[in-house]
Amino acid sequence: MVLLQQLERGVKPVQSYYNSMTYLKQLSLTQGSISSNIICYPSLISKPISKVEAKELAAKKHSEAERRRRLRINDQYDNLRKILPNLVKVDKASVLAKTIKTVRELQRTVREQKALCQVHEECVFPSEANELSLRNCNRDRGMLKVTLSCEDQPELMSDLSRALRSVKGRLVRAEMVPVGGRIKCVLWVQGFKGNEGMVMLKRALNLVIDRPVSPGNSSKLRFYH
Repeated sequence: MVLLQQLERGVKPVQSYYNSMTYLKQLSLTQGSISSNIICYPSLISKPISKVEAKELAAKKHSEAERRRRLRINDQYDNLRKILPNLVKVDKASVLAKTIKTVRELQRTVREQKALCQVHEECVFPSEANELSLRNCNRDRGMLKVTLSCEDQPELMSDLSRALRSVKGRLVRAEMVPVGGRIKCVLWVQGFKGNEGMVMLKRALNLVIDRPVSPGNSSKLRFYH
């Protein structure tokens, strides 16, 4: 009996031993700190925008894209103003018209240069028989390419020039290759826009290349049209 009483005195109440009130306070504080750190995940999800806001956002993006597009166009017009030759008016309509005109002139020049360069793709030596051919190089400007082979006559170029003048043609360029008493001439002639002019030119040139050659004598030809 005595032993049982001693054991009861030695054992403290659970509440006083653990200081239950303090423990409960600590526990409540801990729970409060935990609850304060809880993240409300739905708050991170953006709210759906209204139709009015969507339209305003789309209009803003369109306005910004249009502003950048106009800046690029203005930059290109500035570049054209710098490179176009003899530009008097600098408004956009005049710059565009001048650009179109310049491009067309360049295209025409390229066509003419290609026509002139075709001579290097052909045989450069004169043929054994007399030959004459005419071909349109540029119909808009009345440019003809004349290729002929004949005897290398004295004053041949003078006779060819008179033949051209007789049909109101203008010699733009001439290339000649003399070989062994014969000559090949390639002439670029301007001033013929119709078939009638080509026929007259061919007739006048045939008088030159088919003329009999007298040694030491260069007869003057007379051309009629």
